[in-house]
Amino acid sequence: MKKAIATVLACLMALTMLAGCGGSDANEAPSHTPVQAADPKPADDPTPANDPPPPPAEEFDADRVIAVFTREDGSGTRDAFVSITGVGDDMYIEAVVQNETAQILTSVETNDSGIGYVSVGSLSASVKALEIDGVLPSDATIMDGTYSLQRPFLVAVTDEKLGDPLVQDFIDFMLSVEGQELSASRWTQAVNSPAQYESSGLSGVIKVGGSTSVEPLMQQMREAYIALNPGMEIEISGGGSGTGINEATEGVLDIGMSSRELRDNEKEALTDIAIALDGVAVIVNAANPLTGLSLDQVREIFVGEIIRWSQIA
Repeated sequence: MKKAIATVLACLMALTMLAGCGGSDANEAPSHTPVQAADPKPADDPTPANDPPPPPAEEFDADRVIAVFTREDGSGTRDAFVSITGVGDDMYIEAVVQNETAQILTSVETNDSGIGYVSVGSLSASVKALEIDGVLPSDATIMDGTYSLQRPFLVAVTDEKLGDPLVQDFIDFMLSVEGQELSASRWTQAVNSPAQYESSGLSGVIKVGGSTSVEPLMQQMREAYIALNPGMEIEISGGGSGTGINEATEGVLDIGMSSRELRDNEKEALTDIAIALDGVAVIVNAANPLTGLSLDQVREIFVGEIIRWSQIA
């Protein structure tokens, strides 16, 4: 009897030892854990590993309606644009009118189907300038005339104001070597052989206003001129070429700024002087794959004959 009990106890001890060995293995980290951790596809990802990668989140949709942005009536940039392209008075009825260069840039930058036009000197990396008939705007193509969308930057003054020593001295500066170097910094200089400028030592106030395209250049002219003539003060305002021409004619401004040629009736009261040359860049959103248009295609877009990018070959 004692022998039988001893045998049963021995068997129970053996079973307990085997269970203990199994429990020890279960508490250790499984040998396949590192393989699971290195697997690039988590267990909860339902996509099979051999599926192709997903397409880009968004591609340019050429079938969307073109969003056309234009400047307001009276803008020198608009006047130059419609006259050169042949748009004339037939601007697309759905075109969104913006009153400032900055508004055109922002509108095109934030609308991937947008198109607009701005001064070449106002271009930014946030938008893309298109070739026109295969030519990009640049100093060389504007100066040699191969880029067709170009216009002068003018100052417009009455004969009376031309007789004012303050006004004449500032104009002399703008046409000098120093002034034309500023014109060439972002635009194209208008004077082939400018003279050196000598400080006049004058003091007083000059009021200048008009084209918002010319305004950035005029601000640079102002700073450089006042550095040489600290007694001078020059007040600059925008408002567009039409405003500059009208207020110069009325004597509200000493100098009007215009980014278009004066009309015949305007020349009766004003003298126009080119201080720089500028191209009008046709711009699209940076996501647009288009690189260029013909001048005819530009006109067709801005009169509403082409309304989708897919219509352009």
